[in-house]
Amino acid sequence: MKKIILMLSFCLVAIFATAQKKPATITVNLGALKLDSLRLFKYDQNDLYAKADADGKYRFEFKEMLPIEVILIGPKNKMIYAFLEAGENLQLKTDFDQQIVFSGNGAANSTVLNNYMTIFNEAYNKIDGAKMSGPREIMEAVNKANQIPIDLLEANKGKVTPVFYSFQKVSLDAKMLKDKIWASYMLAVSQKKFKMSEALPANFAELLKEVKFDDQLLYIPNYRNLVVYFYPPYLRRRELLLAGKLDGPHEMQDAINDFNMIAKYYPAGKIRDEAFKLNIRSVLDKAKDVTLAKPMMDEYIAKYANAAEAKELKDKYNRMLSLGTGKMAPTFTLKSLEGKEVSLQDFKGKVVYIDFWASWCAPCRQEMQHGAPKLHAKFKDNKDVVFLYVSLDSKVDAWKKAINDDKIVGVHLLSQAVSGVDTPIAKAFNISGIPRYVIIDKEGKIFDNDAPRPSEDRTELKIREALMK
Repeated sequence: MKKIILMLSFCLVAIFATAQKKPATITVNLGALKLDSLRLFKYDQNDLYAKADADGKYRFEFKEMLPIEVILIGPKNKMIYAFLEAGENLQLKTDFDQQIVFSGNGAANSTVLNNYMTIFNEAYNKIDGAKMSGPREIMEAVNKANQIPIDLLEANKGKVTPVFYSFQKVSLDAKMLKDKIWASYMLAVSQKKFKMSEALPANFAELLKEVKFDDQLLYIPNYRNLVVYFYPPYLRRRELLLAGKLDGPHEMQDAINDFNMIAKYYPAGKIRDEAFKLNIRSVLDKAKDVTLAKPMMDEYIAKYANAAEAKELKDKYNRMLSLGTGKMAPTFTLKSLEGKEVSLQDFKGKVVYIDFWASWCAPCRQEMQHGAPKLHAKFKDNKDVVFLYVSLDSKVDAWKKAINDDKIVGVHLLSQAVSGVDTPIAKAFNISGIPRYVIIDKEGKIFDNDAPRPSEDRTELKIREALMK
């Protein structure tokens, strides 16, 4: 694996800083294909939707965070990738099937991007772990797939702009490294017949040498995810590996110790600040007993937070105190799929497994397709268990379509979001990201404010514990 080479020169950074003041647009012509609205995914949980204008075209405008990579989502979740630099007016004519034609300034960038991401997705989707000997063989296939867009980017370097090349070089290398430090671990976790230390890549401990810190690259989603989200837990596992303790009991997610990794390994700068912010909020969001996180929060406030951040965290902490195990769950009333008003209090006397989700959330949908049916089957004859799905979709049509497409069985309610997960119910349960699962006991009290996913074996046990309470 090549090291992540930070290729944005002073000249390109200057171009980015100057050009980002100019908006960019993408206009989509679907021809005979008619959609109520066209969805655009932009990697930040704030999808955009556009309705057809007077001439039947769908138009999106971007005034900030340029350059940007986006994905247009069509019927059957068909994806078309596009890239926009400041000042560009990109045109796309497509039927989300055979025809995908970009034109206008920036067309070459988007054509190259969409071509190599399509080839990558096809290769990635063909990986069948069930037919492979273990996580190392699976990771070899994942790495081979990740190398495809890297090679095609190099092959097409002369066709694309310098800004596009630099952005994608950092992005693709970051994704490759993220999979090496995260996907390999997740595969090792799933392959229980292997020791963790034996299942990970032989050079797992040396991968930290491939991570370079550059605050100016945080606007690139894959790079941001690598250094802010995936790197701290890698550092923690690396230390366990070097100490010979990786095969012993340890938490897959351990935000308190990840905090110590950030403090130990990260240089001062914006990346460290962002990693700390994500980490401390994650601890407060998911702690079963939020008082256990208070010493870490106090340390962060004393050493790193400004006054505004300190106040925000203290307010968040106080809110989380009211959401601990044994506290009464926030009450709410929402419209069901059938248009009826449904309240959480309607299920008093039953154990409620709440699934907070949205149609645009890929992990949510994966759990619904593969985890939920198996979990439901274990309680199919138990009338004291309710599976309650609370969608945070901003679009009613997208919500209904996802339920129909995935054949999701349960009680369905909609808490319509302004954007992302910005809804009153999400705020009431202090939800900053999805999927999120909560178990409510028969008395309407919180039994687990960050319950395991439907696909996890321990979820059935958690629900049965709540039934016996």
